Amino acid sequence: MKIITWNINGIRASIKKGLWDKIDILKPDIFCLQETKADSSIMETADVTNLDYNLQFNSCKIKKGYSGVANYSHLDTPLINTFVSLGEEQFDNEGRYCATSYNYGNQKIMVINCYYPQGGRDYRIPFKLEFYNKVLLNAKEFRSQGYKCILCGDFNTTFADIDLARPKENRKTTGCLPEERKVLNDFVDNGFVDIFRTLYPDKPDVYSYWDQITRARDRNVGWRIDFFLIDETLIELVDDVEVLSDIMGSDHCPVILTLK
Repeated sequence: MKIITWNINGIRASIKKGLWDKIDILKPDIFCLQETKADSSIMETADVTNLDYNLQFNSCKIKKGYSGVANYSHLDTPLINTFVSLGEEQFDNEGRYCATSYNYGNQKIMVINCYYPQGGRDYRIPFKLEFYNKVLLNAKEFRSQGYKCILCGDFNTTFADIDLARPKENRKTTGCLPEERKVLNDFVDNGFVDIFRTLYPDKPDVYSYWDQITRARDRNVGWRIDFFLIDETLIELVDDVEVLSDIMGSDHCPVILTLK
C-alpha cells in the first residue's frame, strides 16, 4: 500500500500544473491533499475526479479559497468509512480534517489527514495547540475502537532543529516554538512515531516546504513540516517513506509512505 500526503496550495492551480499526471505516475493507493482551497462545487466537478479514485473531502465553511483537505482512495482500496468532524465547531468550520478507514490485511487502518493551523497569522498559536490536542484525542478514540491510525498532513511544526535549514534564525518563529514542539511530541508520547525520523534519524537537509517569495527551494532552505505519524505497532509493516522533493507544483512537495 502506498499513501501520499501533499499540501498542494490550491487544487485548481495544482491541476493546471499537472497534478493528475503526477498522481498517475506515482500510482498511490491513497493520496491525501491539504490546502485544496475549494468548496464542494469545485471538488465535485469532473476534472477534479477524473482518475479511478473515490473522493472524500472537507472544505472550509466560513471563507472561500481557504484551507480544505481531501482523501482519495483507489477503487481497488475499498473505503469503509469517512469522518469529517472533530466535534467542535471552531475546528470543523475550517475544513482541516478528513479521516478514512480501510482494511489492510487483518488490520483496520484509519488514515487521518489534517491541515494543521499556522500559528503566526493573527496569533493563532492557542488555536493551533488546541487543534493538535483534539486530533490526538480523536486518534486515541479510534485506537480504542481497534483501528491502527496513520496521521498525515501539513503539521506546520518541526519536530527538531534538524528539520529546518536555519534553526537559529527561526528560534522564535512559529513552527519552531517550544510549546508547539511539545504538543507535537505528545503524539510520540502516546505511541505515534515520526516514521521518517525513525528510519532516517540523522539524515540532514530533507525538507518538504520552501518559501516561494525568496525562491528558497532553489537553495534548499526549507522546513520538514509534512510527514506521517504512525501507530508504533505498524513500524514493522513499513517498507519506506520518501520525501519527493524533486516533484514540483506547490510550495510543498509530496511525501510517500509505503507499507509492505
